[in-house]
Amino acid sequence: MKFVKLSFLICLSVFAFAQKIDTELTYLVNPSKAKSNPPVLILLHGYGSSEGDLIEVAKTLDERFLTFSLRAPFKGSEVGYSWYELTRTRTNELTSNYAELKQSKAKILSFISNACKAYKADSTKVFLMGFSQGAIMAYDIALTSPKKIAGILALSGRMLEDTKTAIAETTSVAKLKFFIAHGNSDNVISIKESEKATEFLNTKNIKEVTYKKYEMPHSISGAELNDIKVWLKKQITPPEKAKK
Repeated sequence: MKFVKLSFLICLSVFAFAQKIDTELTYLVNPSKAKSNPPVLILLHGYGSSEGDLIEVAKTLDERFLTFSLRAPFKGSEVGYSWYELTRTRTNELTSNYAELKQSKAKILSFISNACKAYKADSTKVFLMGFSQGAIMAYDIALTSPKKIAGILALSGRMLEDTKTAIAETTSVAKLKFFIAHGNSDNVISIKESEKATEFLNTKNIKEVTYKKYEMPHSISGAELNDIKVWLKKQITPPEKAKK
């Protein structure tokens, strides 16, 4: 009987916390332990994966973050979901459907706006963390809609040429903060892509671009996760408190 009552109370507390967000996207939420106006972390999975892929990572990060793991809106060609479709040319090169990318971007930006309202979150402290195709999305959203985003973590990803040509005016982009990470034995997306992205960002007078490489394939390592924790904590900790 006590177990039933306890289960009921747990369900009730989760229900009380959960807010209804006006969105077309399926998502998971990891609640914030901040007393008010929590910073927001949006997780964007890779091609062929789903919203469950990164949510466990979120549980190891700074508890002040209100974290949402989103499911991409398009069905993957074989498994899972994608933010946009990939097709191969006759020369065996992969091409990205940028029109679908823009559709996904609009849905993500709408989600962010509505989630911040529903949860009374701090809309000036919204961070994106994307892996692989999710990192490609994070680059594009931040660089084309910089007033909506405080910074991104681009893990094992790349920056599309379409994103570079669509970039917003430099003054808005310059305030963005970037954490870029890649494995030196990645055989899915070459580490050279993160190096090129870092070089491009450095030409845009962006003050905070952190680039790190790790001994790993196309994945997330423990060392990388530790660096992510430190970087995210720094972004939401006032300078005077960070010195103590």
